[in-house]
Amino acid sequence: MYEDFAYVYDKMMGDVDYIKWADFIEKLFLHYGIRPNDIVDLACGTGNLTTIMADRGYNVIGIDRSQDMLLVAHEKARSRGLKIPYICQDMRDIELHREVDAVLIMCDGINYILDDRDLDKIFSNIYNILRPNGLLLFDISSYYKLSSILDDNIIVDDDGDIFLIWQNSFDKQDNICTMELTFFIKEDSFYRRFDEIHVQKAHQVQDIIEQLEKRNFANINCYQHLTFDVPKEQSQRIVFAAQKQ
Repeated sequence: MYEDFAYVYDKMMGDVDYIKWADFIEKLFLHYGIRPNDIVDLACGTGNLTTIMADRGYNVIGIDRSQDMLLVAHEKARSRGLKIPYICQDMRDIELHREVDAVLIMCDGINYILDDRDLDKIFSNIYNILRPNGLLLFDISSYYKLSSILDDNIIVDDDGDIFLIWQNSFDKQDNICTMELTFFIKEDSFYRRFDEIHVQKAHQVQDIIEQLEKRNFANINCYQHLTFDVPKEQSQRIVFAAQKQ
């Protein structure tokens, strides 16, 4: 997963406004009364949010399990004159040599955690690397989005250089959404095909809150994406915030 995908990821995510995401993250910092200096961006992908936060003066560490994604992220940082340390590490096994003020997991990182035991381990490890009053921020694609919007949906997209067929199915018993992606990448006068299968879990909001409480997080809140509104039944993206006591 993500090997060939790393090199088309940014084109696929071209409609994502990372500036607004960064603005909202900083609003959450203010809302929680913290002024972070050291931040970890977990499941950072190609470093789009990482570079923005580094540009804004934060000491950011980017962590992702895909070496290919990190190669793209590193080149992006280098081209902007930023010295961002990137670490190839699975967030289920995250280890740092020092504590940090905030941990970010944006753009579905938690959805890729299919086992509740792994989710518990991740929250435990994050709690351990946060300083007192440190903040964990993450988002999920909601149960509604994965089970109702994507289920049995086929998406076709063609921008001239990349032709994409995206087929989705949802298992209501296990709350698992399987996404089968077929890419045709234009190379000179030919197209090269590669396939990806991505699997995400539709986590229930209350289950996540209980997992956070189990690991002693406090001041737990969830919001509709990019707002301080309470998520609605048909909210497609939900942001969580939780603080180390």
